[in-house]
Formats: sequence, C-alpha cells, structure tokens
Amino acid sequence: MPDTRKNHNPSGAPDPTRVRAESNIQREEARASELVHVLRYVAGAAGFEIVERIVLVDNQTGRIYR
Repeated sequence: MPDTRKNHNPSGAPDPTRVRAESNIQREEARASELVHVLRYVAGAAGFEIVERIVLVDNQTGRIYR
C-alpha cells in the first residue's frame, strides 16, 4: 500500500521537490487572493462594487488567475 504521509511520494520516499513546488504554488495563489480582496475593498471604499470576474496576470511568472 502506498505511503500517504505528507512530504512523501506514493512509494513512501521523501519528496522535497514536490513539497517546495506546492509551497510556491500556494504562496502565489495567496498573493493573487489577497490582491483581489484589496481591490474589492478599495472599490467599496470608493463607492463601487466589482461584479464581474477579475483576471490577473502575474508579471513575474506569466501565470493567469481567473
């Protein structure tokens, strides 16, 4: 049966590369999420409401957040 411990691959061996990659992805997604919250706050403070989807492109990575 495969080892399902955190930070290990299905064969049970430690997998630090996957852990770093997942951590980087989570960090990038958190950045985008925080930006959307700030944009909604600023729009609300200015008397506006964001009603459609916000699409962001990360200038560093080129990743698109929808």
